[in-house]
Amino acid sequence: MLGIVLCGGQSIRMGTDKGLLNHHGKPWAEIASDKLKELGREVKFSINPHQKEKYINYFDEAHLIIDHPSLDIKGPLLGVLSAHLENPKADLFLLACDLLLMEIRVLKKVIEVSTTHKSSEAIIFKKKDQPEPLCGIYTAAALTKIMLWLQRGELHKHSMKFVLSKLEVLAIEIEQEDYRCFDNFNSHAEVSGL
Repeated sequence: MLGIVLCGGQSIRMGTDKGLLNHHGKPWAEIASDKLKELGREVKFSINPHQKEKYINYFDEAHLIIDHPSLDIKGPLLGVLSAHLENPKADLFLLACDLLLMEIRVLKKVIEVSTTHKSSEAIIFKKKDQPEPLCGIYTAAALTKIMLWLQRGELHKHSMKFVLSKLEVLAIEIEQEDYRCFDNFNSHAEVSGL
């Protein structure tokens, strides 16, 4: 299983690349990477082509996965499928770089559940019946399926939530005390005071 830190968003509301924002002396992307590494995962960073020049100043180029030019989609799904094309046999453990408050003990729940629920194509969290698609495991088989749907023109929406609606998903209910772990930060005002 390969850890993928999703950094390829446009960061429009933030006005700057969120993955390279600094928190306690580290870029957000590295903070997310450290959490996945603590789970014993090799980690790579999903980025868009415009980010490469800056990211190679922080991370080994071999650990960067650039959005695949053959994929005519946008959003997180582009990063996820690009990671799949580069690592077609690997299950992917996704973590968005802006889930700054995510705790390792919460991530461990996904690993624990994955060992007992082999039939699930994706294991994610849900909060009040809403899926949290950017933190969880997507199997290689599920990603292969999504690629086929895309190639056949059967993927009518390119949102992660739509994709999840077509897969066998195990969703772990987030306990109220852990809601904060799923706060994502989109503006400087939201980050100030952390």
